[in-house]
Amino acid sequence: MDSSGPSLIENSVKDYLYDTLQKCHSNRVNVYYYTLNIGVFLFIVFVFGFALYYSGKNKKSEYEERQKLIRDQEYVLSKIRYYQEDKKARREGQTSDITNLPFTSS
Repeated sequence: MDSSGPSLIENSVKDYLYDTLQKCHSNRVNVYYYTLNIGVFLFIVFVFGFALYYSGKNKKSEYEERQKLIRDQEYVLSKIRYYQEDKKARREGQTSDITNLPFTSS
């Protein structure tokens, strides 16, 4: 007596269908794999391309760079002059460096 009962499909057909479904699955996995990799690659290329384009577009010209350098130098020189004048005024007025109060002779 066969306890498995009657089968509506032959074993060879069952094996063929199983192999066909396995091939379909592997093909689908390959398509997803390549699609994902190509998509990630294109995204990275787009991000780097946009960053390079944006940095190149906003680059200052040589004239603007020189103007900025001159402004920075003038700012530093004005601060130096200010502190030199302040130091000179303190020496002439004989004021304390901490409180800016004049010295009194007792």
